Amino acid sequence: MPFCPLRVLFPMILLSVIVLACGGSGAAQVSSDSSASVPPPPVSDTTLARVDSLDVPARIATTDTLTVHLTGTVGPNGCYSLAGIDTRRTPRQIILRPIVQPPTSDDQMCTMAVVPLDATYQIAPPFPVGSFTLTVPQNDRPPVTTTVEVTDAP
Repeated sequence: MPFCPLRVLFPMILLSVIVLACGGSGAAQVSSDSSASVPPPPVSDTTLARVDSLDVPARIATTDTLTVHLTGTVGPNGCYSLAGIDTRRTPRQIILRPIVQPPTSDDQMCTMAVVPLDATYQIAPPFPVGSFTLTVPQNDRPPVTTTVEVTDAP
């Protein structure tokens, strides 16, 4: 029977492929420990849009709908978008949190342009007579605030 080099090399190549595929240890390691997976990052205030200005009327009636115009930036590139505005309301303060939706995957193509924030938001009445503060928290700087006067007269 003649000598065939493939007959000798084939088992060695197959063994090498199996060892490399199993992490070099010669056997696959299976782990059922769920702590090995990386949890998603916690939701934090880093998901807030940067608001540069608020445009609101100086005075409204108790039954008026308050229209708020927010301007600023949503994100550093085209993969970010405004997901919504979270509203917290007390008689003398309204807190608006413009929530940003960050990219959902790392391999997504994004435009490299800053995404502008230009949103109009309406807050339904009633409003108590007097004044209240409209506050928009910011990630890395003081909140943007303004005051609105509420009167009895329409």
